[in-house]
Amino acid sequence: MTKTAFLFAGQGAQYLGMGRDLYDHYPIVKETIDQASQVLGYDLRHLIDREEEKLNQTRYTQPAILATSVAIYRLLQEKGYQPDMLAGLSLGEYSALVASGALDFEDAVALVLSVEPIWKKQLLLVLARWSQFSIRQ
Repeated sequence: MTKTAFLFAGQGAQYLGMGRDLYDHYPIVKETIDQASQVLGYDLRHLIDREEEKLNQTRYTQPAILATSVAIYRLLQEKGYQPDMLAGLSLGEYSALVASGALDFEDAVALVLSVEPIWKKQLLLVLARWSQFSIRQ
C-alpha cells in the first residue's frame, strides 16, 4: 500500500516571484495569498514579487513561505491529492498544522508574525547571560 506525505519547507526556501505562476492561474492560490495580505495589512504578492530585501527578512519571509505553502496545499487538495501524513521543517510545521486542520490559516499568519520578536528577545537574553559568564571567566 502506497502512502503519501506532504513535507512543508522552512525558512530559506523563499525566492523572488515564488508561486507567481500559480497565483495567476489558480483562483485558490490567489485567494490564499490575498487572505494572508488582509491579515498582514500589506500586499504580500507585491512583496514576494518585487521586494527581495524584505523577502529575506524573517518578519516578511515567514508569512510569505507560510502563505505560499498553504496555497499550494489547497491547490493540491482541489486537484484530488490527499496526504496520509503531514510534516514541516521548522517554519513548515505551521503549514503542516494548517493543512491538518489543527490551526486556522489566518491564526497561523498572525502567529508567525509574533514569533520573530519572541526569539529575538530570547536570543538577546542568552547573549547577555553568555557575555556575563565570559566576563567573569
